[in-house]
Amino acid sequence: MAYENQNKQRRIPFTAEEVEQLRTIKKMREYRKLAAFKKTAEYKVLNFFVITCCFIYLELLFCYFGPCHYQAHYSYQVIPKYGYSYAKDFEPIVSELKVIGVNGKEYEFIINDFINIPQQRMRFVVGKDFLLQKELKGSVENVIGTYRLFSASPVLLLCVLMGFISFGCFMLNMNENKNSLHALSIVNALTLLGILLL
Repeated sequence: MAYENQNKQRRIPFTAEEVEQLRTIKKMREYRKLAAFKKTAEYKVLNFFVITCCFIYLELLFCYFGPCHYQAHYSYQVIPKYGYSYAKDFEPIVSELKVIGVNGKEYEFIINDFINIPQQRMRFVVGKDFLLQKELKGSVENVIGTYRLFSASPVLLLCVLMGFISFGCFMLNMNENKNSLHALSIVNALTLLGILLL
């Protein structure tokens, strides 16, 4: 055993110049690989798709907080759902307002405020975004303010979550790696599909 150890050649460590040269070679290989990947159609199409998804998420959030496309509807029935808080005059807080339109569609407004319950037959408006026509918010006749629709909650959550993830990946240059770009594109495609189906 001692004889075998004596015949084994000792490893000679690299000098500082050789280590620097190896690092330079490795960086050059990575740069060439990245430059070749950036020239492919796959890189351009997937990045365009991810940027388009980010634009759609921003548009949905912009339409929720700002202007959007409003449509007027008329109600057939209004069903309030009360919360557990009360005003000074013992009037309960309205947590949700379920409005059934004359077209048969149900709209659930998240109110969480002390409001006067509207009449059964009334006019109300529902705001949609411009691109996907997703219903996000609305207002009720004789009630000041706009309120979020219950069906818009998962859409807005997905938009905020995927917006942060996508921008974070772009800030960390993860779109320049083939595998992470594929993963980001798949996640954005599934999220967009989920938003369309909600």
